[in-house]
Amino acid sequence: MIIPSNGQMVHPNLKNDFPIEMGRKEYQAPGPILKKHWHEEFMIFYIEKGNAVIHCNAQSIPLSAGDLVITNCNDIHYQENRGNHLVEPYILFDLASLLSPKDVCQTKYIAPLLQGRLRFQNKIEGDNELIRQVLELINQYEEQEYGYELLVKAGLYRILALLLQRYAMTVPDTIKNRQQHLLLPVIQYVEEHYDQKITLHGLAAMANMSPPHLCRLFKSITGMPPIAYVNYLRINAAMALLQEHRLSIGEVALTVGFNDSNYFSRLFKKYKNISPAAVVKS
Repeated sequence: MIIPSNGQMVHPNLKNDFPIEMGRKEYQAPGPILKKHWHEEFMIFYIEKGNAVIHCNAQSIPLSAGDLVITNCNDIHYQENRGNHLVEPYILFDLASLLSPKDVCQTKYIAPLLQGRLRFQNKIEGDNELIRQVLELINQYEEQEYGYELLVKAGLYRILALLLQRYAMTVPDTIKNRQQHLLLPVIQYVEEHYDQKITLHGLAAMANMSPPHLCRLFKSITGMPPIAYVNYLRINAAMALLQEHRLSIGEVALTVGFNDSNYFSRLFKKYKNISPAAVVKS
């Protein structure tokens, strides 16, 4: 696994035609486990032995032996070992791999999970049936007998069904509104600094959100993703400058934040249905 500076954990093993990984991790020393990160994959892990705390989306959740833990897609999290020996069997998989040709399973269950409209509580206690299903699935994956891929995929559907029946929750409007309120300073920053270098990962770090989560929220407020909104502001400012006939096209491009005047011209025509040169001549 790789955690670059933007905080997105990348699992090279999950970029194949069977994007599922299972195993058992052990930690011998107390303290933080990895740094704050997020990943697009869905994760389930079980506290087989020891005590820990998971810090997930600004909440600190104590964990002890027997607890099952869910990290939803794009949850920002890290974990601390609170003892000398922590043992965690885990399942990590790409939810998108469970998508089927468009049917009720996709539209009613998988898509809402991928889109963040539906999520599971992070800590599950005392659900012996669910824990048994998780541990059996990990064993099947590790044994890898012929046909195990079919058993694993069927098992994931069964586990998701139990989670949906018992621990699913729609994202309430109050949480959406609070998140949107937290996003307003980011939008204000973009509107005031659109002529400077702005990256999606930089904006996500500013909002303490994963980039996919930021994109969804940003679009719900502005109607477009963050970088598209930056370009929209830049092109509008460029139009005003071009109409003043004081600067060349290259100078206008640089002034509003584009280093490449050819790219600026292409994007300008895409947004305004007219080339910068035609505006200058008008």
